[in-house]
Amino acid sequence: MKKNGRIIGDVIPMITIAILFVVILMLVVFSAVSYQKAVEIQDGNNNARAILSYMITAVKANAANPVGTEERDGMPALVIEETATGYEQLIFESDGKVYEAYGEAGMRPDPEDALLIGETEQFSMNWLEEDLLEIYTDAGNSYIHVQNRIAAEEQNG
Repeated sequence: MKKNGRIIGDVIPMITIAILFVVILMLVVFSAVSYQKAVEIQDGNNNARAILSYMITAVKANAANPVGTEERDGMPALVIEETATGYEQLIFESDGKVYEAYGEAGMRPDPEDALLIGETEQFSMNWLEEDLLEIYTDAGNSYIHVQNRIAAEEQNG
């Protein structure tokens, strides 16, 4: 009888330790998965914020310069001209990524020589009014009040 009591007395602490080990292991796994999900959400938010706010900031920082939209090499592009220097800031989408380039007016968009802003599957621009530009992405929409729009016939010709 004493032997049975001793066996049970030895088994109970081992079972308790095993249960604690399993609980700790589950907490570590759960914490790692939760952290990974939080980082993915943060990356998505950073990407959305970069795409949605970058063009607004670029247009507002160059309020005196003419702004227009056009397609270059089949890519939608936001063009901010610097008439005094003959250069332009070009924000364009290629293969699901939005880039920014700075160079001579009329340059061809080249993703290899441009700064990556963010990733998006959808990217389009519409003039809702003469001075209101809508930028549509899968991260959402941005609306920009443009003070100095490039004339439509200047963009096409």
